[in-house]
Amino acid sequence: MKNILALSTPMKFMVRYWSSLIPDNYREDDGSPCWVDYSLHPASKLGLHNALLAVHDRLDILQAHGGDYECAVFVLEGGGIEMLTQENASALFSVLPRGEVKWLDIRDFLLPLRPDDSSSIEESGGLPIAEQLPLFEHVHTPYDDLEARPHILDVDV
Repeated sequence: MKNILALSTPMKFMVRYWSSLIPDNYREDDGSPCWVDYSLHPASKLGLHNALLAVHDRLDILQAHGGDYECAVFVLEGGGIEMLTQENASALFSVLPRGEVKWLDIRDFLLPLRPDDSSSIEESGGLPIAEQLPLFEHVHTPYDDLEARPHILDVDV
């Protein structure tokens, strides 16, 4: 990891995962699952932060599917690749530049729909409509009971 802290060559963060449920063409010759690249992030504080968030998100999804799985951040530098430990991530974070808001590449996630999801898709006649999920669970407030009145603006004033 010493060469990574030197920041002498361009570096990137790669989020990778494996699962016992991925398709057979993403397996080693012996049948064991291999690491699959999911997302690529720039070598910056923001890039590392986004990579760690992507790992957290993928772990939730992998856990929901079941089976055996793992997801981690890897450091790509100088043609080599190394899994990033928590200690190295903490040390690396302090020397990285701030960075810009950008993701270099996000790839398809290879796990199939869960069985309970596929039955609801068949009933609705197609794929679900993509929509933003709420960040927080809704808690009922008195404002929910108010009737919304239309607003009228007098533009001739």
